[in-house]
Amino acid sequence: MDVGMRGLVVVCLALVLAVYTSAAPSQKSKRLPVYEEKSPRGVRYEVCTSPECTVAAADFIAAMDTTVDPCQDFYQFACGNWIANNPVPDDASRWAMFDVLDKALMNALATILTEPINSEDPEPINKAKDYYAGCLDEALLETIGLQPLIDFVNQFGGWPMTDSNWSDALFDWQMSVSEARKQVAAGYLVNMWVFADEKDTFSTTIYIDQTSLGLARTILTNSGDYQEIIDAYSTYMATTASLIATSLGQDTSQIATEVADVLAFEIALAGITTPSEERRSIERMYNPMTVSELSQITAGSDIDWVQMLSNMFSDTSITVDDSTRVIVQEINYLTNLTSLISSTSSRTLSNYIMWRHVKSLGDETNGAMREASFQYSMVANGVTAQRARAETCAEKTNNQMGQAIGIKYVESYFSQQAKDEVNAMVEDLRAAFEDLLSMNQWMDAETKPKAFEKAEAISKSIGYPDWYGNDTALLTYYADLGDINTNAHFQNSLNIRNWMSTDELNDYGLPADRERWMMPPAYVNAYYMPEFNSINFPAGILQSPFYRANTLQALNYGGIGQVIGHEITHGFDDQGKQNDKDGNAIPWWNNATLDAFSEKAQCIVDQYDNIRIPEGENIADNGGLREALLAYLKYVNRTGEEPRLPGLTDYTPIQLFFLSNANIWCTANTDEGLVNQILTDPHSPGQYRVLVPMMNLAEFSTAWNCPVGSPMNPTDKCVVW
Repeated sequence: MDVGMRGLVVVCLALVLAVYTSAAPSQKSKRLPVYEEKSPRGVRYEVCTSPECTVAAADFIAAMDTTVDPCQDFYQFACGNWIANNPVPDDASRWAMFDVLDKALMNALATILTEPINSEDPEPINKAKDYYAGCLDEALLETIGLQPLIDFVNQFGGWPMTDSNWSDALFDWQMSVSEARKQVAAGYLVNMWVFADEKDTFSTTIYIDQTSLGLARTILTNSGDYQEIIDAYSTYMATTASLIATSLGQDTSQIATEVADVLAFEIALAGITTPSEERRSIERMYNPMTVSELSQITAGSDIDWVQMLSNMFSDTSITVDDSTRVIVQEINYLTNLTSLISSTSSRTLSNYIMWRHVKSLGDETNGAMREASFQYSMVANGVTAQRARAETCAEKTNNQMGQAIGIKYVESYFSQQAKDEVNAMVEDLRAAFEDLLSMNQWMDAETKPKAFEKAEAISKSIGYPDWYGNDTALLTYYADLGDINTNAHFQNSLNIRNWMSTDELNDYGLPADRERWMMPPAYVNAYYMPEFNSINFPAGILQSPFYRANTLQALNYGGIGQVIGHEITHGFDDQGKQNDKDGNAIPWWNNATLDAFSEKAQCIVDQYDNIRIPEGENIADNGGLREALLAYLKYVNRTGEEPRLPGLTDYTPIQLFFLSNANIWCTANTDEGLVNQILTDPHSPGQYRVLVPMMNLAEFSTAWNCPVGSPMNPTDKCVVW
């Protein structure tokens, strides 16, 4: 729906309100302004008259396709017109409510970041503005060209396919891997990091894992099924190599052959990795050992783990020796990697690592590099235009310096009212989950009290870190970040990545920081941390349509309430159930309860069997909606039935709850974007996030009078939580 049409709907509703309000008798004192409307049956309804209720009603009316029977396809009923009137923008592969809100958020950040430097602001905020300014200066980026990227790659011995003088005497794959991890937190060939020990989450340890990949594993291991994307990926690599080779005055005739070798290597590399759906058992992936024992596992190779780890930590005061304890997540991968490397030339290994660097950092250089990336994205994601530079740079700044710029975002766009109301909702959702626990009949009497303890122990973070408002804390947070100069965007990006990497590595040996935010406040997402048994809701998602101030709580429980319930349920899904109330991976479910859970979870798996989505996200979607509805019903029992929305007085507050929930998942996709989501995103596509949880909820069918056996009211329903 375009802005003009939405404005027309709002104006019409406002006129209706004016008529009703002027004719209505005096109102009783209410938290929300209301008028009374008489239904054809003679029943009087209170109708909310706040501007926010008017806007919410306009949003729902614009989104709904009322020609569709809600009992046949509630997603199309709630979202049909929104999808029809909101095609995917040229610069996107998907257009969902998340994306609408994210675009608004990026524009808000761009506005903040273009404000003049203020000497009274803490230095990190001004550094964020300088980073943004450097990113935005495309003319300067063109003048500087590719040289900063070439200089960076040359630290690792250069990119063979772009340099006829390349010598393997200057290349050591182990040093390249550890340097990449140290300098830019990259996980090429071997992934290494520091985080809380999963069986002692108050302490930290070193993890060693399989490689990251430049393409989705499924695409690489089934390359024949995704040939168009594979070809675009190869072209992307060849184009970037040609750009660099040409700038160096080098011959480009061998690039195509070397690209083919790199692709073959990465396909082989993907083949020895474990797919994500098989990486959901902590016990399987928790393999503690000393560095000496790790060396024995990879015996026969030339891998010097002490040297690799020592180099990774070389910017810290941490020392590594044979007795250092590490946790290896994929033992078979490491043994297979040694065989693959032994049969691969140094030239191909170097070409692969340098390609991964160029793919990661090329966008920080000139327009030709960005165009190469865009041409690939056209095929892989279905985009037809590059994103506005201001949005791109706002997103980069948020990703790189999110805690600094987040302060300004919170000051301008997040209210104490929102924080307080969401805090209360979290407690309502916690209580609702505990009610479901009380009613649960498949969990045994020994396990259930521990589940209550875990639910009570879930910590919550809402909006922003507790230290916001303390300038000293902000300065301490960014104390070790180097210079940020408006005329050195590429180096700025390296400096920040290196700072982030070193900051993480310095955590080794210290108590785990259980209160650290893993996302910046200006972020449209939420998350559960199983290691810390915590739920986290950044200010960016606590905006309309997820959270609407001064409107019906039915809308908020159906919106952000379901998201809150989703995150709580993650603590008790197939992965979360492996962690106790402190986040430690210690078995606390007995076998009978595990078997009962598996049976109920399998029902969910079977319902979603046409898409490859890990069961945990679908369990959380289903449980989250049930908890949100229960929490809302408890709210109504405390405060009384809510009014209705103007122009939607035929819909009860319970029906509005479901409309609000569907509304947050309205999504338009490109074909390529949908494929990419299914391959890379652990969440189901929007329509499934609406349809299946509602099909499984008897209260939905009651609210909408859906006959038994109709698509939205199947006889057999799946319920885990």
